Amino acid sequence: MAAAKGMLPLTNEEMLEILVVLVADEAEDVREAAIQTMDRLEPAQFTAMASDEKAPPQILGFLVLWQRAPKEMVEAAIFNRSTPDEALVQLAGKSPEPRIIETISLKQLSLIRCPDIIDAILANPARTPDAERRATEVRQEFFEKQFGAKLVAGEQRAREGVAAEQAETITISGLEDMVALGLVEEGIDDSIVEAYEAEVGLLDDSPPLPEDRIDIESVVNELEWEQPELLKERMPVFQRIAMMSIKDRVMLAIKGTREARTILVRDPNKIVASAVLRNPRLTDQEIEVIASIKTVPEEVLRQIGTSRAWTRSYNVILNLVRNPRTPIAISLGILNRIQTRDMKALSTNKNIPDVIRSAAARMYIKRSHG
Repeated sequence: MAAAKGMLPLTNEEMLEILVVLVADEAEDVREAAIQTMDRLEPAQFTAMASDEKAPPQILGFLVLWQRAPKEMVEAAIFNRSTPDEALVQLAGKSPEPRIIETISLKQLSLIRCPDIIDAILANPARTPDAERRATEVRQEFFEKQFGAKLVAGEQRAREGVAAEQAETITISGLEDMVALGLVEEGIDDSIVEAYEAEVGLLDDSPPLPEDRIDIESVVNELEWEQPELLKERMPVFQRIAMMSIKDRVMLAIKGTREARTILVRDPNKIVASAVLRNPRLTDQEIEVIASIKTVPEEVLRQIGTSRAWTRSYNVILNLVRNPRTPIAISLGILNRIQTRDMKALSTNKNIPDVIRSAAARMYIKRSHG
């Protein structure tokens, strides 16, 4: 009861964590006291907690659904990797705020992992056209096109005639092997690959040195997909991609499926990673996601930031400015296009460079004071 009344010497974060538990306590008087204490809390005190990936998931779930929480806090909690998908399902289904629904639609990995979020977005009449488009694209790409079944079939073909203990030592010898593994899109002209090679110079066709290979294990851990066990089954395939030459990785980046693009855009070689941007099947939604990835080479973010076509999207420029790997010149060049409400959040974002945070703070103050 003392905790429910806020009488214990606790920090604000500790108090909130306890109150979230006590509002569901079996004792009615404890529940009522906890609710009254929570009503006296100032939501702004928990802004930093909303973006802290080490915060308890239960608390993050509460923050995204807290009716008194400011939009900036809700958005920070939405983008937090530790926020439970179940809370996003509830928020996507009941929020009357179009901007909140649109923010949820940007969290592609959660949509893939928890398709109930897609259903909630599409069922909410407050959704924006962009939110509807993203949710629909994820549904079509990862579910209606039997994405998982295709990967499983490709893996089965890859294993035919190959002993399990030899799987990781096999290399991909050409386009036919990539097709057999389900990694290549059909109908993409080879001339795109040839034009790219003419632009960047002769591509190395020798196997990469160990220090130049993609850290596949880190990439797979970063990708919180709907079927993590399927990713583990595909590890031998991904490891073979890491062993491919620069020339073959470039070919796969330009002609590859969404799965291949997701892996190769994180390639430490900027020529390979940049080749993903030449893939004609690359979607606007993928560009939004790539702009937010903190493990892609800076050159990829620079090319996105200098593209008039891609920077027409507000979500792309917002993700670029939020990304600490985006070149400072790019972020400064698009900062004045950021909306005031997002500018305020940037002014306190400790994950971005100091110069960007300071510039955002100055712009926010200037706008706030007319």
